[in-house]
Amino acid sequence: MNDILLEMRAHALRDPAFRRKLLDSRNTPDFLTAFCQIAGEYGYVLTPGELISDGEEFSSNQTKSTNGGNPLPYDCFDDPVEMFLISIS
Repeated sequence: MNDILLEMRAHALRDPAFRRKLLDSRNTPDFLTAFCQIAGEYGYVLTPGELISDGEEFSSNQTKSTNGGNPLPYDCFDDPVEMFLISIS
């Protein structure tokens, strides 16, 4: 998780109202936008693009770190927001 998500996790574990809002964001039609708006209400600046690129960047770095390079990228990567939500559930 990036630094902002780590701070948000600590806050969510202390503040049940914040935690509930974040968890309930999963039920909205535009989940990532709702998640980022809730974070912004509490002073955490996140964009959907940043959240999407976090997992992709990790996957890319893993590919580059393979001896000789990995010509085939990984099929998937952990979604940082889902991992965050699991950690506060």
